[in-house]
Amino acid sequence: MGKKDFNINDCYNDYIRNPSNDSLSELMKASTALIHYFAQYFCGSYYDTDVIQVGYEGVLKAIKNYDNGFGTCFSTYAGHCIMGEIRHYIRKEMRFYRPPFLVNLQQKADAFTEAFYLHEGDIPSKSRLAKALNIKEEGVDEVLRAGLVSLDELDLNKISSQHYESFKLPIEDQIVLYEGIRKLSKIKQQVIYSLFFHNRSQQQTADSLGINQRKVSRLLKSSLIDLKEILAE
Repeated sequence: MGKKDFNINDCYNDYIRNPSNDSLSELMKASTALIHYFAQYFCGSYYDTDVIQVGYEGVLKAIKNYDNGFGTCFSTYAGHCIMGEIRHYIRKEMRFYRPPFLVNLQQKADAFTEAFYLHEGDIPSKSRLAKALNIKEEGVDEVLRAGLVSLDELDLNKISSQHYESFKLPIEDQIVLYEGIRKLSKIKQQVIYSLFFHNRSQQQTADSLGINQRKVSRLLKSSLIDLKEILAE
C-alpha cells in the first residue's frame, strides 16, 4: 500500500496534535484510496457509495480506538477497521442466494484475509488466496462476488480445485451436485438441504416443512433416485 500509508499516518499525527474539523477532513481524504483499495478487493466493480461510506466509518472507528501501544502504525490499524466494516456490510446486504459451497469458501476467504492482513499489513494476492482456498486463481473473483450478483452471472466453471484432498469432495463435484439438486422440485430441494446440509433429522425436517416424518422419508428416497438419474445424464 506504499506511500499513501505514510500520508495517512502523517495526517493522523496532525489530527492528534490539532484535533480540528480541518485536520479530520484531511485525514479522511488521505484514507480515500485505502477505502477504495479494500472495496475493490471485496466487491470488484460492484461497490457503490454506500460501501465507501462504510469504509469511512471504519476510519472513524480506527481514530476512536487506535492506541500506539498496539505495536502497529495507524494506517495498518485503520485498514483492519475499514476491511472489517466493508466485509460486514457486504455480507449483510447481499441480495442474492449463495449455495452452501460458496458460503463456505467466502467464510474461509474472510478468515484467511483477516489473518494475512494482521500478519503482513496487506491483503493477500489472488494467487495466495486461491492457494488458501484450494481453488484455481481464475475462480477467486467468482467466489468473492457471490451474493452481490445472481448465480446466473457467475461462471461456476471457473471454480475448480488446485488439488484433491482426502475424504473431501472436490469443489467442482460439489458444484455438479448443487446443479443437480437445483433440478429437483422445490419440496425435494428443501428436504435434501435440511437433511444433508443443515444436519437435521427427518422429524426436524418434517416439523420445519409442516409435513409428517413418513412423507419426508418418501421424498428423500424419491429425491435420491431423481438425483442419481440427473447426475448420470
